Amino acid sequence: KNARLTLNINGILLEHLDNCGEDDVLSDIKELLASGQLELTGSAKYHPILPFLPKDEIMRQIKLNEEVHKKYFGDLYKPQGFFPPEMGFNKDIAKIVASLGYKWIIVDELSFPEEKLPIDYSKTYGMKGLKDFKIYFRERRMSWIILSGQVGTGNLLIQGLGDRLHRNEYLLTAMDGETFGHHRPGLDHLLFEIYNSKDLETVLISDLAKSFPKTEFIDPRPSTWALMAKDL
Repeated sequence: KNARLTLNINGILLEHLDNCGEDDVLSDIKELLASGQLELTGSAKYHPILPFLPKDEIMRQIKLNEEVHKKYFGDLYKPQGFFPPEMGFNKDIAKIVASLGYKWIIVDELSFPEEKLPIDYSKTYGMKGLKDFKIYFRERRMSWIILSGQVGTGNLLIQGLGDRLHRNEYLLTAMDGETFGHHRPGLDHLLFEIYNSKDLETVLISDLAKSFPKTEFIDPRPSTWALMAKDL
């Protein structure tokens, strides 16, 4: 009951779940949205790499995605944030997403300007030229440790955080949902242990700004979550 999760589901997957008769999955998502434990992000319906598309098609994909989510979840679908497929990002994407009313976007930490490193996870970031719009950076190292199965229990993961547990900062990870139990059989137990831990508080991404009101404005770089530092 203490678990909080920000989740992206592209519209085409919702339709696929429906076509396959997975009504229990859709009803569980609806129940968690109603309880406030889950928030859904905006995205693009058919999972395209957005920086490769013209503006009109980017907007069409986003609006189609919204239509599908509203069909299945009605007024419970109130996305504040945006997940670009594969975290394919550039500044034009941020501007389009902000113009459509979204309040934040999640991108890979390699988008963070090199001259400003390291990222300070005791504050949030905005993009120069955009008001009331935040950019949240996915922490690459810890995301990789989890998704690659390098730690098998929640306790080991928490121990690995060390003194970070006592600092006023947040840890933001992002990975495929099928990491937990499908790509990595048994890793769903790690997720449950994290949610049950008294040492960690899980929150929705949209709630971070309340706890970390200090904002710095930066000039982000293009990236994806598959980008390697050497490619920059």
